Amino acid sequence: MYVKQIYTDCLSQASYYIESKNESVIIDPIRDIDYYDNLLNKRSAKLKYVLETHFHADFISGHIELSNKYSCPIVFGPNAKTDFKSLYLNDGDTINIGDVCIKVIHTPGHTLESVCYLLFDKYGKQHSLYTGDTLFIGDIGRPDLAINNNISIYDLASMLYESLYEKILKLDEKIIIYPAHGPGTQCGKTLSEEIFSTLKEQKETNYALKFNNKEDFIKSITNNIPKAPEYFKDSALLNKKGYKKQKDLFKKSYKSLKPNEIIDFIEQNINIIDTRETINFSRNHIINSINIPLCGRFAITAANLLKLEDSLVIICDKGKEDESIVRLSRVGFENVIGYYNKNIKIPDFDRYLRKLPSKKGSEIHEMYNYDIIDVRMSSEHDNNSLKNSINVPLYELNDSIHVFDKNKKYVLHCRSGYRSSVASSILLKNNIKNILNISDGMIGIEKNKKVIFN
Repeated sequence: MYVKQIYTDCLSQASYYIESKNESVIIDPIRDIDYYDNLLNKRSAKLKYVLETHFHADFISGHIELSNKYSCPIVFGPNAKTDFKSLYLNDGDTINIGDVCIKVIHTPGHTLESVCYLLFDKYGKQHSLYTGDTLFIGDIGRPDLAINNNISIYDLASMLYESLYEKILKLDEKIIIYPAHGPGTQCGKTLSEEIFSTLKEQKETNYALKFNNKEDFIKSITNNIPKAPEYFKDSALLNKKGYKKQKDLFKKSYKSLKPNEIIDFIEQNINIIDTRETINFSRNHIINSINIPLCGRFAITAANLLKLEDSLVIICDKGKEDESIVRLSRVGFENVIGYYNKNIKIPDFDRYLRKLPSKKGSEIHEMYNYDIIDVRMSSEHDNNSLKNSINVPLYELNDSIHVFDKNKKYVLHCRSGYRSSVASSILLKNNIKNILNISDGMIGIEKNKKVIFN
């Protein structure tokens, strides 16, 4: 038996490859399937099933691509209904690969169709549990993401309690817990830095598994749930109904644009995403472009700030075209018009270029006449913040544009400079021009002996 966790950092997402006697399954794959292709070829294995734990809301799964390529069934649990051919299994049903067995455990709560997959080794011993978004390391899935609008978060939280306490906690304590996400996902609140654990360890450390009654559990997990990103519902529906083939996306998106075309798109107010590093963006960028560097949570950030149906133009470094398009497609963007990867410092762009003023955190004490805007999450700001700073989390910025005064001056910062560069570019696009970005964020500010913290 061979088990491999495949972790995609930019999505905080984990998929799984399980193989026995040259037969395999893949659990919760991402949309671009090249890695799985290579793994299957390397191991000379036959893909027998693609297993889905639920309709994912934060990324587009590769279930359809894999199923079409390898002529294998897509497996969902009870209460799932897709617009494409799927195999629906009930609670307690099993499938076999080689000499191992995988059992379906229906665990509604995060969503109605959520299941976990329990892997038994060839001796019939419980080996590992693939929990999807039902149970994370240090946390559990949020109960407000079901596609069905007729069910309340309280009903889902009640189901989640039953799933955890009556099913999962009764399994062998020694089993390995393999979740669908690690830290950084918006599908939970306080995930551990670890991306796998044992059930025994989770019983000892996971707050959600320590309640004495259902009522306290429901009250805790439904309290202070952050607003779900707008794109979650659209992504979940794409996973349920189907999506465009990646090769078709590339035919449409892989187009090198000319300066005059970029200028036309500026005039049409088409969204232009500049994927270069923040330092290069600050030195020179095309007006109205939004800086979302590839080096961070690129696609998730884009999805939180833009609409999946939006048309997009990519500004990128040479050789980063594929990565930009693929990573956007992972969350459901299917309307990339093309890309520009050449020098923007050319006469064609002269009147369309702008700089983003920036300073180091060591210089922030000089900004006496600036309002300080902290674009980190509220929890980060509450833990440690500059005196008199105003917290406007990046993902809430679009809804807060109206609070900014075009006549005021603003200093923006985050933890490292990534999110504040994104936020600065959004303000510039909205004609808030008197801004200054702290390029090294709170990391640099904390080294400054002259600033005052709350």
